[in-house]
Amino acid sequence: MNAHNFMRESRPVDANGTPTLRSILAADWKLIFIGALASFFLASILMSGMREGLIPDLSTPYGYAGDGLFHAWMAQRVAEGWVFDNTRSGYPFGSNFLDFPGSDAGAHLVIKLSAMLGGGWVAGVNLFFLLGFAVCFIATYVTARAFGLNRSFAMTASALYTFVPFHFLRLHHLFYTWYFVAPLFFYLALDVYRTREPAKAGSIKSKLGGLFAMAVGMLVLSSFGVYYALFGAIIITLAGIFSAIRAGNLHGIKKAALLSAAIVAGVLINITPNLVGNFSDGRNVDVAQRSPFESEIYGLKMMQLIMPRPEHRVSYLAELTRQYNRYTPVINENATSSIGVIGAAGFMLILVLVALAPARSEGDDRLRLLAATTFVLFLFATIGGLGSLFAMLVSPSIRGWNRASIFIACGSILFFFISLQILLQRKAPRLANYPIAISAMLLLVGLYDQTAPACQACNSSQKVAFENDKDFIHAVEKALPAGAAIYQLPYMGFPEVPPLHTLANYQMTAGVLHSSSLHWSFGGMKGRPGDLFYRSLAQEPMVRQLEVVRKLGFEGIQIDRRGYADNADALITELSQLLQHPPLLQSDNKELVFFKLDGSAHPQLTNLSAKQIMDQAGYFADAWGPRIPGDLATGIDFTQSLLPDFISGAAGLYANEPWGRWSAGKKVDFDFADPLPQKFTLVLKAQAFASNANKPICVEVGSHEYSTQLTNGITEVRLDVDLKGTSAHRISFFPPNPVSPKRVAGSDDERILGIGFVSMRILQ
Repeated sequence: MNAHNFMRESRPVDANGTPTLRSILAADWKLIFIGALASFFLASILMSGMREGLIPDLSTPYGYAGDGLFHAWMAQRVAEGWVFDNTRSGYPFGSNFLDFPGSDAGAHLVIKLSAMLGGGWVAGVNLFFLLGFAVCFIATYVTARAFGLNRSFAMTASALYTFVPFHFLRLHHLFYTWYFVAPLFFYLALDVYRTREPAKAGSIKSKLGGLFAMAVGMLVLSSFGVYYALFGAIIITLAGIFSAIRAGNLHGIKKAALLSAAIVAGVLINITPNLVGNFSDGRNVDVAQRSPFESEIYGLKMMQLIMPRPEHRVSYLAELTRQYNRYTPVINENATSSIGVIGAAGFMLILVLVALAPARSEGDDRLRLLAATTFVLFLFATIGGLGSLFAMLVSPSIRGWNRASIFIACGSILFFFISLQILLQRKAPRLANYPIAISAMLLLVGLYDQTAPACQACNSSQKVAFENDKDFIHAVEKALPAGAAIYQLPYMGFPEVPPLHTLANYQMTAGVLHSSSLHWSFGGMKGRPGDLFYRSLAQEPMVRQLEVVRKLGFEGIQIDRRGYADNADALITELSQLLQHPPLLQSDNKELVFFKLDGSAHPQLTNLSAKQIMDQAGYFADAWGPRIPGDLATGIDFTQSLLPDFISGAAGLYANEPWGRWSAGKKVDFDFADPLPQKFTLVLKAQAFASNANKPICVEVGSHEYSTQLTNGITEVRLDVDLKGTSAHRISFFPPNPVSPKRVAGSDDERILGIGFVSMRILQ
């Protein structure tokens, strides 16, 4: 009995001829358990070393730098509650993640459960990473068996896919290491591809049960990253199209459409809180703004798929990749795209099959499906490929198309082993009777190529950094009462901000990561009230900053020296003089300094709005910065960068110029802190741009509408307003024909201009 028949004898199939997941799990559960357990511990050994890795390290995170700190922070948030809100960060405004959408509820849930099991976020992060290997092995094995691989080849293919370089190189992008969804999407694509006719008639209960199971399954698969959900939808859609071509009917396309719609629904369910938050709080233009050209930057190159990993065990191969990365353009996160020598061989075979497709009328359907889907994914992922077209026509939010490399790796490895199995059966039947020996040889070669020994020096330096932060923060926590608040300097925005001197993004999360009850000022979402408040406050003299933070109840100040050109020497000297005592604590590596702050108030800030918190602080700041003293009669001087304190907010204005400010777009709003007078004269000094001159400009004051006209030159117009008993806090201007200078005069200025404001006064 050859290996192919051995594989097929014990696996029931569904109506389309695809082995069911349940049947594979039932038949091979012992092998699956052994493979998953071995993957878990082998990953631990590769991360920590042979002796240290036998018992997984749950005391120090595998990733404690760069985006690894961001994922650690998210793990800490879900361990304490959930990811969206955290009261200990961004204090007292809180830290809200609703502006940063992600379809990652599944990953967050696994981390939360892991943190509960291991006793904290460190264990949650490390267990999540290690469990990703076990889960990936299981998903790949059942998919490999469904594609017709014998047990030995399925075990080897699953192990090699589980340990592709991507799994280790993406450690700091932790969620991408749970790519178990990729093989399952290929499994669904196979089922769609083999669809021949609709499911046989059954009871309504069974049909509803099947639909419910499908919906839950797609919700799970779509909860491990929007990128993976999109790549999966592409594979399934392609399988539906290929099914229609192959079978001559639309049954496969209908199934693919249903599955893809369920994936989209799953993503929408994941991001519903983000959508609701943006609807209630308004769109945040400071966060997650993407441009179509970024898809060109973060695409991959074919060479990156087939090159060895940068830390290859063979020094010559490692240097080859380093030279390529050093001297070729557009190298970024796409450098993690290596799929190993066996995956690369499979990918090259796919290219051969695609190239020879017009000359072949017959072939294995499994190979055709894998070749077609993998090749199309490559066309999306490569620089200047279909991903760029997607960014231009659909959404630029999807920019990291290089992340499809892990799907390409799955298709390529499956293709390699299926091709090898077919070749052995047809050309070398005697060798086909020894699948275990062949598999063992390929496994050793593949693992040697794809993995690297544990970097003990890296682990040691990371542990030192982690322990340094932990010891310092614990000392701070002991010096303060439970629940105390710490004001952090320098100001640093979140997320996605460039380094500040040698202070990298997310390093200021150390405080909240290592404390259990303290509150920290860092972590408000960029562009929201809390962030704007601290951004502006940091520009004030230190005397003023101390006055404000004392009113808010802060009991300490932490300084990260890395954020200052002079190592914060001047600031520490100034604070020592103002507070009349030196720093209370300094970290062992001299990077962190802590001052205790006496004489602070203890206001009740819970459940207060951002404006109420600012009122308590005696300091108001928003996107326009802090306010300057003023009154309605003096009005607004648009040549100044700051607004007067009677204005609570404004929208629709460009930055100030020596003469004033241009309006931006179709509407300009001025919100007043107090109700406007019932009767007043609006005195506006302004000019109109281009075709807006000498045309009626609508002016809304509350619920009342008025009209005025401006010329191309600066003129003063007066508008008598009578609110007739109504209340109004807003004045809005609507230029009739806002237009860009580029369109009018062919310049490079693409701003949309309408009204040029010089000054505005309100005379009672």
